[in-house]
Amino acid sequence: MRGLMKLIKLLPVMAIASVCVAGQVHAAQDPLMMPEQPAAPLTAEQQEISLAVPSEEVKAVVSEFAAFQLGMSNALIQDDNRVMSGQQRYTNNVLYYMNVRRSWYITSHRYKKDSYARVALDRLYLDYKEFFT
Repeated sequence: MRGLMKLIKLLPVMAIASVCVAGQVHAAQDPLMMPEQPAAPLTAEQQEISLAVPSEEVKAVVSEFAAFQLGMSNALIQDDNRVMSGQQRYTNNVLYYMNVRRSWYITSHRYKKDSYARVALDRLYLDYKEFFT
């Protein structure tokens, strides 16, 4: 009877351990966690259906937002004891929240430094950082 009670107390610990192990096994099989592979040349069919990154729709939205920012360029805004143009404030906010989201994805998925997903997220962030500056 005493052995059964010890076993019952160990069951939740064993269940948690098995869930952790199963999660690690699944993560090890995730292709986004693997190092980035060199890009193979696109076939003719792939070229027809591929989109440039960032896509034209994303560029259009960003351009519309940039036009809004330009309208705010003459406005001066006090932000955290600094005075800056409205355009600079919006640019800083966009890049800040994009970086927060990028960091959240990297942390929550535990991407390694050389994983394809992390490299792609870093490239996307740097593309938009370059676009806004």
